[in-house]
Amino acid sequence: MSRINTISEFLLHAGTDYRIFDMGRAIRPLSSQTFLDFELNHISAPYPRQQHAWFGLVFFNKGLSQEQYIWFVKLPLDEQGKLISAARNQFLHIVVEALGAEMEKSHNAKQGLPENPFTFVPKQSQLASFNSLTRQKLALAPSQYLEFAEQYLRSPQNTDWQQLSLQGIADLTAKISEAPTHDLVIQQFSNLAPEVQMALCDALENHPVSTRLGERLIDEWRRKGKEPSYLIAILRALSQSDDEAQITQLLIDVLQQDNLVTHDLLILISARHWQKLQDQQVLTLFIQRLSSAPIELFTGLFRDLVQIPDCREIMLNVLRWPEKEPALVLRISTLFETQSR
Repeated sequence: MSRINTISEFLLHAGTDYRIFDMGRAIRPLSSQTFLDFELNHISAPYPRQQHAWFGLVFFNKGLSQEQYIWFVKLPLDEQGKLISAARNQFLHIVVEALGAEMEKSHNAKQGLPENPFTFVPKQSQLASFNSLTRQKLALAPSQYLEFAEQYLRSPQNTDWQQLSLQGIADLTAKISEAPTHDLVIQQFSNLAPEVQMALCDALENHPVSTRLGERLIDEWRRKGKEPSYLIAILRALSQSDDEAQITQLLIDVLQQDNLVTHDLLILISARHWQKLQDQQVLTLFIQRLSSAPIELFTGLFRDLVQIPDCREIMLNVLRWPEKEPALVLRISTLFETQSR
């Protein structure tokens, strides 16, 4: 075991096949090579959050039972978003002590890992989406709850939505790329119970969303009177929209309206739509709004964004803007003060 230096090596040495999902900012499949490059410090974490990289690892023993085992792992990052190797090594030590190297012989994986600072428990909706995505990735059948969710979608007026499960909604959303499900969601969305709409939006953040579906969700928000809380749900659902221009324009419109800009909105943009900050107008409006927010929020979001590879230079360049509003100057000075402590 002294030769094993990465989680990837451990899983391979233990005779397992595995799949990796990044869970930092929604759930996205991650190639084993990308994960290994991250472990070897060749690249920064693709989707860091709160100075950590968050992963869901599902693995099973080759040639034996197809039962899957799951680890949810969070690993601390340095100021450039790269893995702190000592922490990963400590996690590996915990794994080896608890399970040993030969999981395919001992079946120790069933025992799980002891409590440690490197694992986490996803919220229920995220866990449901993870289960759906892993089943889909491994070509396994969806859960038993899908059938009722599909029945509700076909006839929401004649089906009790309170009998729906989060897993059923997640399984339904995992089929959003299939034309029948996609078109039915567009057709029936207004007829769904508000609670189901919100749960569906929550699950949609983990899947690519078409321009047509994006337009339908935005239209529904407008129809509901542009509620700020509903806006958060819609923007979450559009996290992986394939229409960059559509979302960029929506953010520009929203950031210009005082009644729609809340702390939750700024957090949501930072967490799910950081790519849109590459648009100068979105960036300028976002920074203006963030500069008026409490210092703690500005500091937290700035530090979070600067760790994202796609955002690092953009956010550092904000510090070099030749003309800054007084509020931004104050926030930047506070940022440097807290860093120097």
